[in-house]
Amino acid sequence: MKRLSLLFVMGCCTILSCAQRPPITPQWAFGHIVWEDSLNNTTGAERIVNGYLERNIPVDGIIIDSPWSTAYNDFEWDRARYADPVAMMKRLSDKGVRTILWLTGDVNETAQDTPKQKSATYDEVVSNNFGVNNSRPYKWWKGNGLHIDFTNKQATRWWYGQLDKVFNEYVYGWKVDQGEQWLPDTFQTSKGQMRNEEFRHYYYDAMYDYTVERKQDGIIIARPFSHQGGLAASVEKMSLGWCGDFSGNWGGLKQQIDNIYRSSQYGYGSVGCEVGGFFAEGANKMQFIRYAQFGCMTACMINGGSNGAFSTHLPWYHGSDVEDAYRWCVNWMEDLAPYKFSTIVEAHLKGGSLMKSSNLKEFSHLLGNDLFTKAIVSDDNTVEFHLPDDGVWIDFWSGERHQAGEMVTQTYPIGRFPLFVRAGAIIPMRISNDVTGLGNETMRGKRVFVIYPNGTSARRFHLPTGDGTEYFDCSVSYDERRGRITLSSERDEQYVFIIIGSKPKRIEAAGKEVRK
Repeated sequence: MKRLSLLFVMGCCTILSCAQRPPITPQWAFGHIVWEDSLNNTTGAERIVNGYLERNIPVDGIIIDSPWSTAYNDFEWDRARYADPVAMMKRLSDKGVRTILWLTGDVNETAQDTPKQKSATYDEVVSNNFGVNNSRPYKWWKGNGLHIDFTNKQATRWWYGQLDKVFNEYVYGWKVDQGEQWLPDTFQTSKGQMRNEEFRHYYYDAMYDYTVERKQDGIIIARPFSHQGGLAASVEKMSLGWCGDFSGNWGGLKQQIDNIYRSSQYGYGSVGCEVGGFFAEGANKMQFIRYAQFGCMTACMINGGSNGAFSTHLPWYHGSDVEDAYRWCVNWMEDLAPYKFSTIVEAHLKGGSLMKSSNLKEFSHLLGNDLFTKAIVSDDNTVEFHLPDDGVWIDFWSGERHQAGEMVTQTYPIGRFPLFVRAGAIIPMRISNDVTGLGNETMRGKRVFVIYPNGTSARRFHLPTGDGTEYFDCSVSYDERRGRITLSSERDEQYVFIIIGSKPKRIEAAGKEVRK
């Protein structure tokens, strides 16, 4: 593969208001995040991660779920569960796995499953009146406690000091869960009486601000729209969404798709799928893989829960065919990370979401502008659906071309699902192996573009410089008749082009022709 020498392209940009525009999600978060909610200790965390890695299934992050502290949200590690948490997180980091810690905004007086019922900071919160409703305790799902008043700047600064106790080089963010949902519809804050839905933004915004100020590539995982209480996090300050708490059966999958589609329609940028649900009924074999196949066409596959953390949530539990299909899904997500990242940067600049044109009636959507899928939501592997009403669409598996709006009836075995690419698409990818069938390990570390020819096509991308949020702009065009690729990029790197069903005659980089 030839290295292309490129000219540095300067350009102007327009600074846009970020109000109601999603933030840029770090590239690393467009992947596979796992956790367990059964053992809740070092053994469980490492067993989950190692189980995937030993089977060549990548893991990008792990959530350390509750309970991990001595009292809820006292930010003191429970050493009976996690004897040396820093050493554990370093071992995970050495394997490329980032740690995310669970929390809510509550400080408890009583609890049911932590070594200490009362947080050591409870009386301090009361004496300083750092809680909402004049620091009167209320009952939430982890006991009785106070919710920090995030409209109070002094209380918020105090809270940040508590977070500092555990936020180290290996922690990349927080799973910001709901405690505020159990507060009254209206309650007292430092700004006076406030509706619950208004207060939520102060809570989630404070967590986002803390995280990205201390670590640019950090994230919060929070609820966007959820059936458990409506809108939660702010659109412009939610790194990665999870709608929360579904059953693993077909009903749970349908309900989660409803929540994800509604979230994208509200303008939330990056919303992932909780594969296999979280509680109640665990997924059976077919439900699990259809969950995963839908999940790999969202922002992120988030897999773990109390309904079978070490059984129904593990692909190898369901057999080698499911393990192979799940491995494909995770690697497909890994391959697509630059494409999703570029789409989110565009949404950050102009508004919009990673998932577009969602159709709840047919359980279908676009991922970005050029990839289309339809979720399979029943035991029937034969599905009927309409393709998007513009463009020509290529079946990823067969290469067959379909017209805009065409009705498709197709039977999909366990390892396949409806996946179509817009003719003319140019897809930036990060390929490091041959699992998805698009490339191989020789492409590791290179910028890969997969092109589906259709006359002349051109795309402009915002490509990540690393695993974080920084990016550079790059434009690619392909003239099918002349067999010519043109590349204009702000960075001098190795670029690989995969032309589906065609072969380029020449490549031009920044106006200079490069012949093969």
